[in-house]
Amino acid sequence: MKTTAAEILATFSPQGIIIEMIGPDQPVLRIAPIEDCGPGDLVFADKPEFVAMAVASHPTVVVTSGKMKAQLSAVEGLTLLLAPNVGLAHALIKQRYAGRQFDDADWPQVHPSAVVHETAVLAATTVVEPRAVIGRNVRIGERTRIMSGVVIEHDVQIGNDTVVHPNAVIGYGCIVGHESDIGSGVVIGSEGFGFAWDKTGKTYTIPQTGIVILEDRVRLGANCCIDRAAYRTTRIGTGTKLDNLCHVGHNVQIGENCLLTSMFCVAGSTTIGNRVMASGQTGILDHMKICDDVVLVHRAGVTGDIEKPGVYAGLPVQPLKEYLRNTAVFRILSEMRQRLLTLERRDGSAK
Repeated sequence: MKTTAAEILATFSPQGIIIEMIGPDQPVLRIAPIEDCGPGDLVFADKPEFVAMAVASHPTVVVTSGKMKAQLSAVEGLTLLLAPNVGLAHALIKQRYAGRQFDDADWPQVHPSAVVHETAVLAATTVVEPRAVIGRNVRIGERTRIMSGVVIEHDVQIGNDTVVHPNAVIGYGCIVGHESDIGSGVVIGSEGFGFAWDKTGKTYTIPQTGIVILEDRVRLGANCCIDRAAYRTTRIGTGTKLDNLCHVGHNVQIGENCLLTSMFCVAGSTTIGNRVMASGQTGILDHMKICDDVVLVHRAGVTGDIEKPGVYAGLPVQPLKEYLRNTAVFRILSEMRQRLLTLERRDGSAK
């Protein structure tokens, strides 16, 4: 990359991402971690402990907050770009100047080894890499990239500016929105888990004939599985991000801008609100309802509806403060039991 501090300011000041530049305009050659940087580098610093690193390593430009302005402006030769939200500035600046360049793979627009059905409609700027398979009546938007080994079954729709990484599968009839990122090995529209039994206990599949809809800016990490609905839709809302190895059951409805980390698993027909966050290995039973602005931590196991925003933990889930109190007591249960037995013996002998 090659840019300048002033260019970054001009690019991001209209949105309020960068609000001020302190120091001279200087060239920026690389975005680097503050632990491993040097002259020509731009770094991000939002914690006081980063000041000493900046002094020792001599980066050229630091994106920082107003709270750290005084500490860093005293560093000689340093240009500061002030951001109200350093994390957001990090995301947007790195996206623009140092994100992955998919064109570096240098494949032709549609590789000769790809199999594209004659009825599929690909935008003029769609890229299809080697050995991808694109089925009947598929519609793919502008600047979308279908990477090597991807299988897209018939009647799928994919929006603009989406990347489908190697060996992902998008099942028939499913819909993927704009600016989405589908990780390697993801399966969208896998068969939902629905069965019936006869009197002998033999199981019979209930065909799952619905679809999956991913709205815009959805990210699915590697090896996620999203089951198609039994009849209508499994839906993941705009801006929601799933980490690697997550499972979403049939008919699940997930809201907007949720962050769901690795091994998150939700069973069928559950509804999850907007801005829900879940730490690793969170599990949610079927037919649950979780309201907006809930945070699930410590391998939370949701066995009942959650109707109030807040932080919840444990199995079954409890409000975090209650969970921490109960956990503290649990650690000394054996000692408390021994004390109780001692008191009972004393009481018995006194009688």
